[in-house]
Parts: sequence; C-alpha cells; structure tokens
Amino acid sequence: MKLWLLKAAGILEDEEIILKDNVITIGWAEFPNLSHIKNEEQVKKIMLEKYPGMQEVRGCAWAGEICAFITKIKKGDLVAVPLKTRNEIMIGKITGNYEYRQLSNFITHIRKVRWLKTLSKGDFEEEYDADLSSPEILSLIKTEPEKLSGFIDTKNLGALVEELSFALEDLNFLRERMLELTYRLAETDEMPEVRKIAAEMEKMLREK
Repeated sequence: MKLWLLKAAGILEDEEIILKDNVITIGWAEFPNLSHIKNEEQVKKIMLEKYPGMQEVRGCAWAGEICAFITKIKKGDLVAVPLKTRNEIMIGKITGNYEYRQLSNFITHIRKVRWLKTLSKGDFEEEYDADLSSPEILSLIKTEPEKLSGFIDTKNLGALVEELSFALEDLNFLRERMLELTYRLAETDEMPEVRKIAAEMEKMLREK
C-alpha cells in the first residue's frame, strides 16, 4: 500500500464532482482515452502530437505523472487530494482501475476512490513532510506503513454499506458494458472485429 499526493482538482464544480462521484482525476481532459497506455513514451507521443512545441524536460515529467496515474497507482493504495477552495486535503483509498469517462470539461481520466478522512493542509504537510506548493501534479509520499494503517481502521456499518454501494455500482457498469459488447458481437461476422470485441471483454473481466 502506497500514499500518493495528487494535486489536480480543477474549479469548485470539479471538486464537488470528485467528492460526490468518489473519483480522482489527473486532468489533461483534452487527451483521448488512455486505457491502452503501457509506458511514458506512448504518453509523450500523444503530448507532442497535441503540443509539438512542448519542452522535452517538462513533457517527460508530465508524461511520467500521467503514466503513473494509469499504471502505477494500484487498487488499495491511498491518495491525498488537496482542495483548492478549502484549507483541506482529502484522503481516499483507490477502488478502481483507470477509466475514461467525461464528468466535466476537466474530468475525463479517472480512478474510483472511497474517501476516508479529511485533514487540514498544514497538518498533512507536517505529518508527512509534504510540500503542497511543489510543481508536481502526482508524487509518491514516502512514510512508514504504520502511519498509513491509521487511515484504514476497522470500518463502521455506514462505511461498509457505502463500500458495498460502490461495488454494486461497479458491477452495474460492468454489466451494461458487457451487454453493449454482446450486442456488437451479435451484429458482426467480421473476424477482426470479433477478436477485438472478445479481447475487450476479456480485459474488462480481468480488471474486475
């Protein structure tokens, strides 16, 4: 289990969305679906196509953050998200893999999260030796495992019910997506398309 610091919340409406919909985002909503991304070079290629004049050093740093959001953050990891409109930082537990879903003009690249705790920014910086003014959007906070365990103490009934609700939402989303792919499968007899749909189904089942 790791603790990540993610400084990407957008405007007030975006903060309300991430809290209400239980998601985090890396920003970069102008980029397409990145679910195929495996490494930083693939992200850099997309960046340079969109912004050909981008500086190499800056592009490498941003590509690394986006790739980490997609591939390095794991289910069960913790994330700290500073709110721009309040002197608070939200602590959450990652519950889902990367998804491409447009929730606002800023929020398209998301991970599902269960919010656990709210801390003041000052308390978080002092406790975890973190610099909230640093330029990085996504960074790993190095700390003792004992500190992290305090965020995931035994859950009360309300938290368990909420977690079950999230799980049911994920299952409903998976069911709808599988039905959609099944309909597509039934409507085609082209083998390349059949293989593509079958591979997508297999990937979804493996991720869940």
